[in-house]
Amino acid sequence: MPHEVQPATFERNDERGLFREILNEGQWEALIAGRMNPQAVIGNHYHKKTVIFFHISNGAARIKTINVDTGAKDDFLVQSGQGVILPTNESHAIRFLEESDFLMLKSVKYDPADPDTFDFPVED
Repeated sequence: MPHEVQPATFERNDERGLFREILNEGQWEALIAGRMNPQAVIGNHYHKKTVIFFHISNGAARIKTINVDTGAKDDFLVQSGQGVILPTNESHAIRFLEESDFLMLKSVKYDPADPDTFDFPVED
């Protein structure tokens, strides 16, 4: 179950500045942006209904995953300008290696009455 770390789908960098299309597929209901400190970890859970697209706009993170049904594991880096789709039923732990800015798209918006978040630690 190796993950495909995706570069930007289009990039233009000229005298006007940088224009980067980071994803051009999928249907998304929520957009999260943040800045995390070095060694901060988010995740250690999975979703039954929610697909996530995680993108590092500046910085780097190591992502470890485990499929909760099959036990298949992956461990990979996402660096500035790269993103990855995290499917359902896959627990993920994202460790930021340096101060990092990120974007996260979610296929299902957060509902506090039905958060679709299930604790499942990923070995560190």
